[in-house]
Amino acid sequence: MATYTAEAITVAGTVPTPRTAAAGDKLTPDTNAFIRVTNGGGSSMTITFAYPGVNADGEANPDPQRTIAAGATKGILVSSRWADPADGLIALTWSSTTSVTFTYERV
Repeated sequence: MATYTAEAITVAGTVPTPRTAAAGDKLTPDTNAFIRVTNGGGSSMTITFAYPGVNADGEANPDPQRTIAAGATKGILVSSRWADPADGLIALTWSSTTSVTFTYERV
């Protein structure tokens, strides 16, 4: 398990640090942040963002899920609303971590 902070993209340019997807990954919420996921595996995979709490109707918030096709890269905006009040972090769940890397960036 690791916790990642978004890397700032500057006018001078930034080379984001690629991370290897692993169970227990968490993100520190940030303004204008996104995660760029590269799926180098042979089949599609899904990333799930835990979204704690309840909506206005008292029902559990749905956990946002995004699917990345085999061999594809997808950028996904990350909402700070997804942070767990208990630790202030956004928890990620990967349907597969084989050949999956990501960067966490903000503009």
